[in-house]
Amino acid sequence: MSDLLLGLLIAVLVALAVLVAVILVLRRRNLAKAAGPRRRVDPLADEPDVYDPHRIGVGDVITYAGIDHVVRGTIVLEEGGMTWREHLLDGSTGRRWLTVEDDEGDLEMTLWMRREGTGLTPDGDVVLDDRVHRQIERGRATYTAEGTTGTPPSGTMEYADYATADKTGQLAFERWAPTQSWEVSTGRSVSRGELTVYHRTAETP
Repeated sequence: MSDLLLGLLIAVLVALAVLVAVILVLRRRNLAKAAGPRRRVDPLADEPDVYDPHRIGVGDVITYAGIDHVVRGTIVLEEGGMTWREHLLDGSTGRRWLTVEDDEGDLEMTLWMRREGTGLTPDGDVVLDDRVHRQIERGRATYTAEGTTGTPPSGTMEYADYATADKTGQLAFERWAPTQSWEVSTGRSVSRGELTVYHRTAETP
């Protein structure tokens, strides 16, 4: 008689275990249906809204005036303890350079466009586009480059910066070797908010 009762007890316990398992499965299905389909997650949701201009580098994407530009190369320049960077941006409207530097603690960013065939040199006042530009700074800096820049990997360059009297017109001369002719660029200052920067995803070793 005890064996029969033991068998019945085991059968009841097994039935209860099966019932509990069925209830749990049905409960999970009901919860999944109530939650609806899995929602997609914004991969950039955790990215900070405010980027660090000094972290811009090769492979980043910079949006300016609604146009995306890829950072093809970066030149890091140093003179007398001061460091600044020039980034080559490549977009659908052509190439331009972005300079990022700190001037006595103030961030300065300038977009530059090359001006070919001007024949200008940094000697005295310079007239371009019917505007007079006067020299505001001149020097020689050492540099290192990475990515596509059109320069040697490292070396020394000469520069001369000009501006109009009202500072709205900017003109830059650069020479990457004593035997080369001067490269001429016109520039305009840009604020941090005019640019949107998407940093390249870090590569895993």
